[in-house]
Amino acid sequence: MKIKQDFIKRNKKIKIISNGGQPYSIPKNWQPVLSRCEILVIIPDMHMYINNSHLDNFKYGAGAMLNFLKHLDTLKEEMAFEDQTLRIYQLGDLYEQRFPGLHSANATAVEIRMSHPDYDQIVNMMNGMRTHFLYGNHDFELRHFPGFRFAALEGKVYIEHGFTPDSWKDFSNPNAALWEVGQFLFLTIKEINDFFAHLLVEAKFIEKDEFYSWGVPSGKDPVYDYPSEKDYIKNYGHCLDYFSKRMKKNPENKETKICVIGHTHHPYINTNVNKGKHIYIDAGAWTSGRSDFVVITNEELAICSYER
Repeated sequence: MKIKQDFIKRNKKIKIISNGGQPYSIPKNWQPVLSRCEILVIIPDMHMYINNSHLDNFKYGAGAMLNFLKHLDTLKEEMAFEDQTLRIYQLGDLYEQRFPGLHSANATAVEIRMSHPDYDQIVNMMNGMRTHFLYGNHDFELRHFPGFRFAALEGKVYIEHGFTPDSWKDFSNPNAALWEVGQFLFLTIKEINDFFAHLLVEAKFIEKDEFYSWGVPSGKDPVYDYPSEKDYIKNYGHCLDYFSKRMKKNPENKETKICVIGHTHHPYINTNVNKGKHIYIDAGAWTSGRSDFVVITNEELAICSYER
C-alpha cells in the first residue's frame, strides 16, 4: 500500500516531513515487513496533564489529535470492508505523570483524562480503535495496567518507547532498579515548579492557566519542521548507537529490520543503519508544539505531521 494514495488520501492536514516530503521505499527483499496488518501507525509521546494546568502543553494539539483519530477511524472502517487491517500503537508517555494524586503536583490517569471532554474522547477513541499502548518513563500508573507493554514486535518492526539508552537510564527506564528512587527527585522538582508558578499567578505576572514550566517549552506555537541530522546526532546519537547495536545483535527476532522509538521528541530517520541492513526511526512527539507520527506499510514508511 502507498502512503499518499492509501493512507493520506485527500486529507490536506497530513504532511510527510521526512525524506524531503516523500515516502521512503522499503527494500523489496525486505517485503513484507508487516505480518498482521497492511498499515501500521505509531503515535509518539503525548504527555497529557490536567487541562487547565500550566504543566500541560498537550492541550494546544488536542483538537488536531481528535481530527487525526477521526481520520484513522474512517480509514480503519474502510479497510475492514476490504479485509485489510490498520493497527495503531501509542509509544508511551501518554500522560505527564510521575506519582499519582492531586495532593501534590501530580494527578492520576483518570483525573487527567477527565480534566477535559476532549481528553476523555481522545482516550475513548484510541481504546475504540484497539490501540496498542506501550509505557514510557512518565507513565507511573500505566506500567501496572493490563494491556500496557514495554515493547512490541509487528512483523519485522520493533517498537519501544526508547528510554533504555538514555544517559540517565537508571532514572528513565521503569524496569531499572533505581527508577522509582529517581522519580522522587523529579517529583520534588515538579512541586517546586508548581510553587513558583502559583507565586507568579499571585503577582499577576502570568494568568492562572498560562503555560509555565522549567525546562519544557510551551506547545502553544506549532512546530512542523524536520530537524537536521547534525542536531540529532549531537543530542541523541547515543540512542541511534544503542539501537543500531541492538538490531545488529537481533535479540528479539532475526527478521527484525526496522526499529521505532520515541522519548526524544525529535523526529528522525536513518535508512542506512548497519550498512543498510536496518532502519532506525525516531517518531518525534505529539506535544511541545509537535504533532508527529509514523506510518509504515509493506512498501513505504514516513514520519508525518498533522497540521493544527
